Amino acid sequence: MPMFSMKAISILSISSLVFKLFIISLPTNAMQPTNHGFQGSKPNCTYSIEIETTCAPSAETTDHVSVRFSDLKGDLIIVKHLNNPKLLYAPKGGSKRGGYGGFGRCAIDVFEASGPCMSSRVCSLYLKKVGPDEWRPGWVKVLHQQDGCHEEPVSYVFYFRTFVPENVWYGFDYCHSKGGFVPHVVSFNN
Repeated sequence: MPMFSMKAISILSISSLVFKLFIISLPTNAMQPTNHGFQGSKPNCTYSIEIETTCAPSAETTDHVSVRFSDLKGDLIIVKHLNNPKLLYAPKGGSKRGGYGGFGRCAIDVFEASGPCMSSRVCSLYLKKVGPDEWRPGWVKVLHQQDGCHEEPVSYVFYFRTFVPENVWYGFDYCHSKGGFVPHVVSFNN
């Protein structure tokens, strides 16, 4: 059995302690913004909501679409009308011209929303469509805009891949789900 000097053991102990302190001091949630405002106030953050519309026949919509998303702690953002999209991806022959309202077939649109900064990962997301179209989103994800140019994913990817029913909140609650992860209808008071 090799003999270690007391000095070598001390250095190893100090290194181990410094490493443990470093790990403990890392933030538990990288997306939690710093609050530079008044004590007790909740800072606002800007989020990007990416929505893919599937390539299924008649998957596009011109209907009024809303979104609501929240984290485990109940921080909630509701956007009552998603408008002014930025077209992230248009399929070959797709529309990139002015006047594009979003939710085109095979397209990926980005919408901006502001609201209270989420304390943890976005784990609940619902869509609401008002109108007669049979819109079929593929997936939705939420990103946090940092420093005006860098975006960091702050949600799960919510896979819909089915037509959204009319005039109801339809989506996922991974925050409190105990079963399968299929979209469902839910009622909210607000």
